[in-house]
Amino acid sequence: MRALTIRSWVGVAVASALVLFAAYLFALSSFDEATMTAPLRLQVQKFIPFATRVASVRNSHLPSLQKPLTSSTSTLHPQHNFSTTTAKMTYDSTSFKDAVKHRRTVYQLSKQSTIPDSRIQEILETAITEVPSSFNSQSARIVVLLKDEHDKFWDIVRDVLKTIVPEDKWEHTGNRIAGFRNAYGTALFYEDPASIRKLQEQYPSYTEKFPQWSEHTSAMHQYMLWTAFETEGLGCNLQHYNPLPDRKVSEIWNVPAEWGLKAQLVFGTPAEGARESLPEKSQLPIKEKLFVHGAS
Repeated sequence: MRALTIRSWVGVAVASALVLFAAYLFALSSFDEATMTAPLRLQVQKFIPFATRVASVRNSHLPSLQKPLTSSTSTLHPQHNFSTTTAKMTYDSTSFKDAVKHRRTVYQLSKQSTIPDSRIQEILETAITEVPSSFNSQSARIVVLLKDEHDKFWDIVRDVLKTIVPEDKWEHTGNRIAGFRNAYGTALFYEDPASIRKLQEQYPSYTEKFPQWSEHTSAMHQYMLWTAFETEGLGCNLQHYNPLPDRKVSEIWNVPAEWGLKAQLVFGTPAEGARESLPEKSQLPIKEKLFVHGAS
């Protein structure tokens, strides 16, 4: 017969001790305290707190000894299922990995926010300060419209679209705009070309690349805010109705006309059941998208 490993001996020892311990507790529980002699009652009363501590230690460590060994992957990196998570997510407490998994496109939004406006501004300030940009150009500009100002923006988009969308197709378009308008706020993402021109003058060999890198800068700001807002319980969807509202927006909110509008992030508290009813993401096989060379 194969020799038992150290782990096996430890398991046998622990199991034996637990059997003896259980028998002793059973014996104690069968005593009638009223009929005990004074010395025996004193000994039992002294033992009970100790037994409680031992049981607590046993309960905290025994499951890891009793469970069968599994692969290191499943033990160290358990799958996280957001649909069963009961702890409240927040921007400050959620891991980056969980935040990335949690981010989804949510269209059914309401005119409420899960966080105060001051918290929204705090997250925005983190984004505009900490998200990187090409050559530290800091070309990103964000204009945030909340409540009535948000409604006003989508009224502008609706009115412009009505002049160009055929009447027989308006119902679908109108319903989409009404859905965006029904949210709490919209973040408008701009890029300031002055910052790009300055870099083009400094580094003429990269002149053609800087506009493309500016798009990358904007995309990083969009993703950071989208992900951060959703960790606070907000739902978001990203739209691209530019340049339709650009001129009106510049007039109403004093946005420099030369700034280029790139995207609009619509956000608000998800309608009841909106997140839970989202379909699973369809994914191409990883081997068709990810290629790693030289890994050990």
